[in-house]
Amino acid sequence: MIGVEILSDNEKKIQDIYRLLKDQYPVPYSGLLEPKRENPVDVLVATILSQATNDTLSDRAFHALKEAFPTWEMVADADPASIEKALAVGGLQKEKTKKIQGVLKKLRSDFGKVSLDGLADKSPGECFDYLVSLPGVGPKTAACVMAFGLNMPAFPVDTHVHRLAKRLALVPGNFTAEKTQRHLEEITPDELKMPLHLLLIRHGREVCSSRRPKCSACALKDLCEGDESSKKNLS
Repeated sequence: MIGVEILSDNEKKIQDIYRLLKDQYPVPYSGLLEPKRENPVDVLVATILSQATNDTLSDRAFHALKEAFPTWEMVADADPASIEKALAVGGLQKEKTKKIQGVLKKLRSDFGKVSLDGLADKSPGECFDYLVSLPGVGPKTAACVMAFGLNMPAFPVDTHVHRLAKRLALVPGNFTAEKTQRHLEEITPDELKMPLHLLLIRHGREVCSSRRPKCSACALKDLCEGDESSKKNLS
């Protein structure tokens, strides 16, 4: 269990990281999900399409799907082969067709229509538990739906956020992405969760890359423990 003193240190570090990154990237933004804000089913499908695919290809697949099937009810009832054809531009179309149809049919079974309106009066914890119960939906996807689709505080952890959290020693090096997400949820103020998520993703793409990070140009270099962070045990 993480000690109070470490939690306190990490809470301060979160504030410092946010301040430094906000100076470097003044307007945190998700080109993939921001246009779909407050449309939770759109966010859900778009995030499923983004799994194991870059944002450009997944967004093309999303628009191709919407062009071929104007409503999610139509997608739920469509022949899988026709959905796969629309999703081919993004790759992994067979796997993603199965996930998307499974999710849409489950929503209709649970709420009487393909909608997440039934979560509007639920607590964040209840929403998260429901979303991760859906086929093909993990913690990151659930958090994206909560943050962008339902306007609830959530801190999605993708590969970039997970990598930076370890390098910055916010979590032990052996933490899974799911554990990292739970920990960042605990130590990050609600109002910073989504903007910091977006800032870390951008910084991970542009500066703190997996193989060749640009450490000399990094705004966080004084806070970073690099590879040594993976050796630390903060439990």
